[in-house]
Amino acid sequence: MEKSSVIRAWAPWLVSIFFLSAMAGCAEVQVRTLPAPPPTAKLRVFVQPITAAGGDSRPWDVPHDRFEKGVRYQTETILSAKGIYEVIGEEELQETLGGKRHLSRSDWSKKNWDLARKVGRALHADYALIVERSRNKAFLYWDLVMIGVEKGGQFQSLVRVPDVRGTDFKGLFNLSYRDLFLKAKDDMLATAMRKGRFSSGESSGVPKESQPEKTAPGVKAVVPLTPENPADMEKLIRRETAEEGRVPIAVYDLSAPEPFKVAALILSEALREEIYRLGGFALVNRENIIQVLNEMGLQQTGLVDERQAVRAGKGLAAHQVVMGQFGVLGKTVVLQAKRIDVQSQANLALASIKCSQGMEEELLAGLPELARRLTGK
Repeated sequence: MEKSSVIRAWAPWLVSIFFLSAMAGCAEVQVRTLPAPPPTAKLRVFVQPITAAGGDSRPWDVPHDRFEKGVRYQTETILSAKGIYEVIGEEELQETLGGKRHLSRSDWSKKNWDLARKVGRALHADYALIVERSRNKAFLYWDLVMIGVEKGGQFQSLVRVPDVRGTDFKGLFNLSYRDLFLKAKDDMLATAMRKGRFSSGESSGVPKESQPEKTAPGVKAVVPLTPENPADMEKLIRRETAEEGRVPIAVYDLSAPEPFKVAALILSEALREEIYRLGGFALVNRENIIQVLNEMGLQQTGLVDERQAVRAGKGLAAHQVVMGQFGVLGKTVVLQAKRIDVQSQANLALASIKCSQGMEEELLAGLPELARRLTGK
C-alpha cells in the first residue's frame, strides 16, 4: 500500500484521537450551586489543601489524606477563633464539586483562579483559601493563596521551614496567616463593610449582578512568590519569641454595632499588628483574652467598661490594656481607642481616626499613626 493511501486510511482516526484529547484537556469541572445559607456578617471561606506534584520524589511522612484532614481541622480552629470567619465544611465543598477530589493547583488557578471563584459563588463564599505544601531537598514550602470570590483579589503568603520531622504546622499556619492577613486586610474590610451595610438596610438596593464591578483598594493579581525568595519562617519565629523586656499589653476587640462587628474585628486585629510592630510591647494572645473574659462572665466584643477592662487585664497579667469603639455616624465612620494603665487605672493616651463611608481603607492607612499616638512611640 502506498504511503499516501496509509495516511488517508488513518487520517479519520488520527483526527478523532486529537479531538478527544483536546476535549479532555478542555473539560471543565462541573460545579453545583448549593442553597443559600442563613445570612451572616462573617466572611465565609472554603479551604482546599493541595500537595504539590513533582519536585522532591521522596514520599511524604504525612500522606495527603492525613495532611488534608489536618489542614482543614487547624484552619477551621484558628480562623473560627478569630471571630471574623465562617469556615465552610468539606461536605459542602464536595457536594459542590460532585465528589471530585485531588484537584491540582493548576486546576484551581487556571484562567486567573476561575474555578476557585466559581466554586466560591456556588458555596455563597466570600473567599477561597488554597493551602499547598511542596518541598525540595532542604526545605518545606507552605503556600497560602486567598482569592476574593466577588472582586477577584488575590493574596499570597509563601514561607519555608527546614524539612524535618515534627514540624509545628499549627504554629506555621498561625504565622503565615498573619502575613496573609496583613496583605488581604483592605479587601476583607471592604467586604465586611459591604455585608454590614446590607444587613443594616443601608445597601444601595441595586442587585449585585447589575452593580459595576470595582476593584477594592489594594486588590491585585498574585505575583507568585518563588522558593528562591519566600518569607523565612525561622526569622519570624525568633521575632515571636523575643519578648523579654517588653511591656505586656492586652488589645481588646473594638466594640461596634452588630452589623459592623466583623469589620471591627478586622480593625482590632490590624491594630494589634501595628502596636506589635512598634516594639516595646508583648501582646497578650487574643485566645487567652477570650478565655479570661469567659471565666469572668464578660464578653470580648462590646467590652466598653473601663473597670471591667482593667480587671480582665489583671487576670491576663497585662500591665496595660487598649480598648475602643468603632461605629458609623451618618456618612462618617469613626474609630476611637485609648490605652489604660492596669495598676493605676489611669488613661495613658487617647486617639481617634475617621473617614467617609465607603472609604474605610483610610482607617487602615491611618492605623500606624493611631498606634503611635496611643503608645507614644
